[in-house]
Amino acid sequence: MPRPGGIMHREILEQPQAVEETVAATKPAIQDLVKRLRKVGIEHTFIVARGTSDHAATYGLYMLGAIAGRLVGLAAPSLLTCYDADFDLRKSLVIGVTQSGAAIDVHEVLEVGKRRGAVTCALTNTEDSPICAVAEHVLLTHARVERSVAATKTYTTALAVMHQLATRWAGREDLADEIHRVPEWMSQTLELDEVIRHRAERFRFMDCCHWLARGLHYCTAKEAALKMAECCYVVPSPFSTADFMHGPIATTEPGFPCFVVATRGPVFGAVCDVVHALRTRKAELVILSDDDDLLGPARIGLKLPAVPEECSPMVAAPAIQLLALRIALEKGLDPDHPRGLKKVTLTR
Repeated sequence: MPRPGGIMHREILEQPQAVEETVAATKPAIQDLVKRLRKVGIEHTFIVARGTSDHAATYGLYMLGAIAGRLVGLAAPSLLTCYDADFDLRKSLVIGVTQSGAAIDVHEVLEVGKRRGAVTCALTNTEDSPICAVAEHVLLTHARVERSVAATKTYTTALAVMHQLATRWAGREDLADEIHRVPEWMSQTLELDEVIRHRAERFRFMDCCHWLARGLHYCTAKEAALKMAECCYVVPSPFSTADFMHGPIATTEPGFPCFVVATRGPVFGAVCDVVHALRTRKAELVILSDDDDLLGPARIGLKLPAVPEECSPMVAAPAIQLLALRIALEKGLDPDHPRGLKKVTLTR
């Protein structure tokens, strides 16, 4: 019988290769899609997803907005699948993100979008899945089979595709080419495994925590919180640091675990201000950063590689996954098989 967490751990380690293969394999399809988008003159983009895929969509929202200058919204599937909202989707791009390709609500939104004039695109890890049949364009990640219930390599490969779509749609080949170093940078992050394993014992009895970030790393906070919920059975609260200061910070008492992701970039100073506020409240700070000065006051500091901000969520992802894995194992849990969960979740 495989040891608990062994499958998830192996799949975490497979991410550098998975990203490398995905970037190479999806380049022609992304180029074809971008050519179509320019010809149509897309004015709005909607991304529909659930769970981990929704966090990849959040990254896509920021990348397409910040790099490609595109108006992007995260679609509420029920508006179309339940409320039958009468949207005019001409000159719109609808992207459905689902690892399995079997998500019913994502499939239905793509169908409705196509009927109402949208350009439709599926981002999935599963070839010949239902979503591939309905979408006009398919961006297929090459994470290969993912056996652990907790998504790891399907998440980071989806981020890689979003990165390439945004940078190539923007005509920023300089930024697009940076992704070729991401596997190397991810491998550097994976070297944190031993540090995380030795520090995880501290959180054996943790039952709640905050995950905080902002901007391009908001997806990291959301995905980290999900990983801890499903693998460690804690109740995590993911917040943008801006939203956190508008009320939730009041829940922070001395010793309360606060995990903060902050790498250098346009929002770095604002996140540092929140870290300072948490220090005054004597929160237990776990900080993931590429800045030594910010790591200094942390109870636990995890040094991330210094990389371009656009690539940082991919590079940071293995660290948040390892945290969830190691804390789950300290709690005596099996993160490969979280209770009550299946690999494919069907909702409408």
